[in-house]
Amino acid sequence: MHRHLVAKVVGAAVLLTALGGGVASAFTAGNTVNQSFAGEGVGVVSGYTVYNVHYTIAQSNTPGLGNDANISGVSFNLDHAATSVGYALYDGGTAVGGGSCTTSGGNLWTCQASVSPDGYAPVYQVTGLDITAVG
Repeated sequence: MHRHLVAKVVGAAVLLTALGGGVASAFTAGNTVNQSFAGEGVGVVSGYTVYNVHYTIAQSNTPGLGNDANISGVSFNLDHAATSVGYALYDGGTAVGGGSCTTSGGNLWTCQASVSPDGYAPVYQVTGLDITAVG
């Protein structure tokens, strides 16, 4: 008599497991995944031509140190449109001034000093101009 009881218990367990698995999968089958894109590409990176450069000169805050004039800004044209532009002034390999730039349209950019202790670069220290533009 115990043999028949064991078979019935095992059969019932198998039946309940099968039914339970079906119900559980019904709750997990619906997923929504939005369309997306991924990939890699190669493109040409080319530089800008900077021309019509003009420096803005301001009186020095430290004339007693032999610093008679500072560069407080710069304006220039780019040969192509850009969305973000900045500049740096260098003394050899050391940045001595620089800042961010704005445009009122077209490719003419005007920049104000925002880097260095007083925001200006002493004229006698400046040996190079670096323009960074992203378009």
